[in-house]
Amino acid sequence: MEIKQKPNRRPFFRFVKKIAKIFKRKPKFIYLGEKPNGATIYLSNHCAASGPITYELYLPTRFRMWGTYEMCGGFKMRWKYLNHVYFHQKKKYSKFVSFLLSTILTPIMALFYKGFRIIPTYPNSKFISTIKTSIEELNNNVNILIYPENSSDGYHDELTEYFGGFWTLAKKFNETSQKDISIVNMYFHKKSNTVIVANPKSFLKLSKEFSDSKAVAEFFLNDANKMYKHHLSQIKTKNKDTK
Repeated sequence: MEIKQKPNRRPFFRFVKKIAKIFKRKPKFIYLGEKPNGATIYLSNHCAASGPITYELYLPTRFRMWGTYEMCGGFKMRWKYLNHVYFHQKKKYSKFVSFLLSTILTPIMALFYKGFRIIPTYPNSKFISTIKTSIEELNNNVNILIYPENSSDGYHDELTEYFGGFWTLAKKFNETSQKDISIVNMYFHKKSNTVIVANPKSFLKLSKEFSDSKAVAEFFLNDANKMYKHHLSQIKTKNKDTK
């Protein structure tokens, strides 16, 4: 039985989420081990916009997501990011289509990002503020969801690289609170609308096995791809059995 927790979204946005659930089907959650308990950092593939929307609607815990600072800025900054980076560079749409979609969707995306209460991430020293805000939330029993994949050349089912910012957060949380923290790897498979949730990993145990963020990021990357390949093979087997 899931424990009902006090929501950390504003009333109007909770109403918007109820409407959105009519159009977005609940995914199947497959837990490969114990369910997370206590302060937790969740990791997942992004799967373009599908991952964040799915988790916002259905992940059964209180959490806040990390997201690029460009989408947390003003209209012009959001529009530029959607037009040049998200739609054209990552989604591979033409310049015209990217321009059109960005112009239409920027105001809507702004409302959703505000409703999600996204924690902005930065490629410079401002990243300190990301860590500080995240630690405050963890201390208030609000978990953190991070999409560590390198999506500069688009979104792939088989992931190519994970960045190690989540490890920096885990280390700083441990240093400031003197507590362990769980890191939970997840994989969202859009086609089957399934979320695979790995067994929680202890930061303290992982820190004895890995010497730096790059090594631990590669470990979680490989683990995510294993979950994807195993799940994909199960889907193919089921499809053959039903023929």
